Amino acid sequence: MASQVNRDTLTECFRGALLGTMVGDALGMPVEGMSNSVIRARYDLVTEMLPARLGRGTYTDDTEMMIGLAEALLDTPGRLDAHQVAARFSENFNPDRGYGGTAQKILLAIREGMQWQDATKTHGLPGGSYANGAAMRVAPIPLAFYGDAKATVQAAAQQAAITGHTHPIGRIGACLQAIAVRWAISSKVQGAELDAKSFLKNLKLAGPKEFVDALGWIVENLAASPEEAANHLGTGAQASCSVSAALWAVLSSPQDPEMAIIRAVSLGGDTDTIGAMAGAVAGAYHGAEALPRRWTQALEEGDKGKGYVLELADRLLDIATIE
Repeated sequence: MASQVNRDTLTECFRGALLGTMVGDALGMPVEGMSNSVIRARYDLVTEMLPARLGRGTYTDDTEMMIGLAEALLDTPGRLDAHQVAARFSENFNPDRGYGGTAQKILLAIREGMQWQDATKTHGLPGGSYANGAAMRVAPIPLAFYGDAKATVQAAAQQAAITGHTHPIGRIGACLQAIAVRWAISSKVQGAELDAKSFLKNLKLAGPKEFVDALGWIVENLAASPEEAANHLGTGAQASCSVSAALWAVLSSPQDPEMAIIRAVSLGGDTDTIGAMAGAVAGAYHGAEALPRRWTQALEEGDKGKGYVLELADRLLDIATIE
């Protein structure tokens, strides 16, 4: 059983992981698809919530799927039931949130009664998707399985399969993002700093090569400029690019969650997802209260808005396995 001090810290960290996902997603949505150079020319850095297609402070499929994953974990405490995750994903599915084409086809098929395995077989990409769809939503996994590193990785990979992210790059991206969120919380509980070199060297990641090369570059280039990071790591939807870019943004600004998320979004490319993933890790370490109030106050409310996301975080702590 965690001590009260640890539980208070965990409450902040759990809330920070989910709220950070939502914040980074909403901050990045209005500039999605813009290059680093275009963002730099227009805004220098993206520091404020901008007008967006669904309104300022609204979220995309990244947060909507994160919510569904959290709900499914709460439906089946102590385990991940892929059928329940698929049901929650299809139930929440709102195409206006900006889902990719393959995900839309899979979720519509599930909503119409097809089993998720058949839906991914019918509509999934040959060889599986290497995109970041499984990584962007994974933050609830390391919360529900916080005390069990092996279960965290297994569940991260399991939920990736539901939307066809079975290519090693897509699957490992989800696992790496889950590990990073768990490591950030554990570091905070232990009173340790976010030591990038120690974290990345202790991963012992054997592949895919794209991740090994990217993480090796991060270790040696924490002081690089955002332009250098964007050019070297890439900022597209491929998980080895965007997951790595999000990690660089956090690890290059380990004591400043605001700047970590600003840097992530300002890298350009798949900005909502890079922002969401960086926000999850930065929020997991620094806590929800450390996220800028001007951002959190701008977030959408409603049935599944900011308040609901914070409630999900608290409920995940209630069912979590604690070290």
